Amino acid sequence: MRYNDNNESGSLSAAEFAELKPRLLPQDDVEVMSEFFKALSDPTRISIVDALQKKGWLCVSDLAELLGVSKSAISHQMCKMRLNKLVRLKRDGKRVFYALNDDHVEKVFAMAVTHIHE
Repeated sequence: MRYNDNNESGSLSAAEFAELKPRLLPQDDVEVMSEFFKALSDPTRISIVDALQKKGWLCVSDLAELLGVSKSAISHQMCKMRLNKLVRLKRDGKRVFYALNDDHVEKVFAMAVTHIHE
């Protein structure tokens, strides 16, 4: 539908529509953001982010014990989280440690926690 000065297609005037449309996120950004939020949409991954936010670097074994799930389940989730740039890793011999990728992840998580408690 095209917006016109008679406002026949919605509540926005043609001028408002013309001003708003170019300010919307580009579709590529929408897709990336959607994947970011999908990566946080699993209860186990939410619990992992919570633990990493509170402690920092944790190994798979510690996360598995803390969350009461198998090491393979944690490893599987960490792979998804790494692909979406939520976590980073470091190796110490055979052990792999994970931490949140940056403060942006922490801030989004903290804001979500605040939101659900309001």
